[in-house]
Amino acid sequence: MRREWRLAIGLSAAALVLAATGCIRSRVLITSDPPNATVKFQNVERGETPIAIPFIWYWYYDIALEKEGYEPVRTTERFRTPPWFLFPLDFFAELAPVPIPDTRERHYVLKPITAP
Repeated sequence: MRREWRLAIGLSAAALVLAATGCIRSRVLITSDPPNATVKFQNVERGETPIAIPFIWYWYYDIALEKEGYEPVRTTERFRTPPWFLFPLDFFAELAPVPIPDTRERHYVLKPITAP
C-alpha cells in the first residue's frame, strides 16, 4: 500500500474517533415557588419555571424571575468551573466517548406583594 493511502486512512480513522466523542453539556435548572414564574437569563426572556437553560462559560450570570402578584427576584449567580473541566483535565473530558452533564440547580422563592 502506498504511503499516501496509509496516511489518508490514518487521518480518516483519527477524525472518526474524534467525531464519536462526547462533550461537556452545562446547564442551569431554575425552579421557583410558586412555579410558572417568567425567567430572564442574561436579560433575555427564556420561558417559565421550571426551565433548563444551557450555558457555555463558567462565569457570572444575571437571573430575574417575575410573576404577577409577587415581588420580582433579581440576582447574579456565579457558576464555578468543576475541577475536571480545568486544564489539562478538560482535554480528556472533551474526548470522553459520552456526554458529561453538568447541571446546576437554582431555586427561588417569590414573596407575595403585600397591600399597604
